[in-house]
Amino acid sequence: MRVQDVIKTKGQDVIKVVETVSIERAVHVMRDRAIGALVVVASDGALKGVLSEREIVAALAQHGKAALRLRASDVMLSNPPAVEPVDSVHDAMAIMTEQRVRHLPVITNASVVGLISIGDTVKARLAEKIAENIVLQDIARWPNASLA
Repeated sequence: MRVQDVIKTKGQDVIKVVETVSIERAVHVMRDRAIGALVVVASDGALKGVLSEREIVAALAQHGKAALRLRASDVMLSNPPAVEPVDSVHDAMAIMTEQRVRHLPVITNASVVGLISIGDTVKARLAEKIAENIVLQDIARWPNASLA
């Protein structure tokens, strides 16, 4: 399964904020959209980072209420790892594990076309394994069937 399959299933709506947005505003966007991360872009739309609940909690622990006045660029994960739509979900999961991130921007021609989470990848891999299991069970029911 490819990253593009995950994007097709979950939708291509990518919620972006500019790097100068306040953490307070970003938190409201996340709450209103019921999401756990935002793509942070420069004024020209170029990817700058990812702002997730994890970074916000760390900022609150370090700065207290004053963290809400910080900018997204002060708190975000800068230069996050990214994937392309043609990359495999397995490879995306490996990047998430190795880099210890929960969200990956999906990039095509230097443009953000999606954002996938570890939950999206787990869901996709589970669906893939269920489909494989069904095929194997069907084959087991017909022991004389050829696999070719």
